[in-house]
Amino acid sequence: MIYNFKDKNNTLFSFRLLTKEDLEETISLCNECVGENLYSKEDLRKAIEDSEHFFYLVTAGEKEIAGYIYYYLTDLKSIADYTKLNVKLFYDICSRKPAKVAKIQSVAVRDKYRGSNFSVSMIDFALGKLKEIRADIVFGVCWKMGEYVPMKKTLCECGFTYFSKAEKIWYEDTKLICPYCKGRCVCDAEVYYRYL
Repeated sequence: MIYNFKDKNNTLFSFRLLTKEDLEETISLCNECVGENLYSKEDLRKAIEDSEHFFYLVTAGEKEIAGYIYYYLTDLKSIADYTKLNVKLFYDICSRKPAKVAKIQSVAVRDKYRGSNFSVSMIDFALGKLKEIRADIVFGVCWKMGEYVPMKKTLCECGFTYFSKAEKIWYEDTKLICPYCKGRCVCDAEVYYRYL
């Protein structure tokens, strides 16, 4: 099924699930927008095949891939492990135990489409889809470039609440080339959450 939205310039965009035919172009987009080697072809194949992972491409017009959003179902312990934070902190904010937990893993927008509330439309789309599958809470773990958090404004506009800082969570990924660090990532992250 294809879902559409228009930006403030009246450009029509469509959401569609990632396919194996999209792998090369999607990896190129990830490298351009988020960081080189963030995902391998194998990572993306697994996301396509796993029924609890949702990787949507957003196309402008007929074919141009303008961005993507990747989110999936998970559990509190996995998010705690990923962020290197104490799992008790996560259990303290979950009103339903066990909660159906989701994580927004990654959002990317090509430069020419930035500044038009594009990422808000993508997050709203993901929230709607997560409500359909009755997720209880969703987390966003956001890259922090120095003191700047690129997704902060978008997440706050979409009803997320700040949760915690997480230190150097991508440092162990020796293949990832951070566009801010220009090599191995020593950036921190900020964690946000929203009840659904």
